[in-house]
Amino acid sequence: MKSSALLEIPSIYFPDCFYRITFSPNLSYLKLDTSKKIVFQKIHSQIQEDPKKYLSTLEAFYRDHLDVPEVANLLAFAYLKLKKSKQAEDLIKVTYERHPSYLCAKINYADQCLRYKKIQEIPTIFNHKRDLLELYPDRFAFHYSEFRGFMVCMGFYHLACRNRDYADKHRSAAEEVDPLHPGVIALKKAIKKRFWNFFYRR
Repeated sequence: MKSSALLEIPSIYFPDCFYRITFSPNLSYLKLDTSKKIVFQKIHSQIQEDPKKYLSTLEAFYRDHLDVPEVANLLAFAYLKLKKSKQAEDLIKVTYERHPSYLCAKINYADQCLRYKKIQEIPTIFNHKRDLLELYPDRFAFHYSEFRGFMVCMGFYHLACRNRDYADKHRSAAEEVDPLHPGVIALKKAIKKRFWNFFYRR
């Protein structure tokens, strides 16, 4: 992962435009008051450190903040880390239904659709937009995890559509910001395979 605070990467579809990637978390947009943001930051750190120990704390916080998609996203991450696949898959679908404009919800649900071989749903999830700059024209920058997640997801989508060229363009963009992430590595391996049936394991 790059260490710079802001990285500019040329758009895949609009060469004269750039994705602006940040590596610093920005919680200013969270729909939480200051004290709750502090609590969420603490839980976030705890989950990274020991998801099993702090899962119940996060679940309680989630129940009190169903209108905050970032909390649901963290809970889905915790479930996946603990191999609670059923809870994670259910939460991913619910979060997308509740927060369809939230980028991480779109990415997670699109990833789910790819794994369930529902490739036809992907364009609708992303509002028939090919590019993050089209999907969120008013956003100044994207966190590297959002950018990487979108690029990996769309890379697998293009691979499912048998378009290896665009799959590799998305792989390259994702690799720019997070080359060692398992999703990036999985996409890279999938592109190299002679045959690929668009089913992959997370």
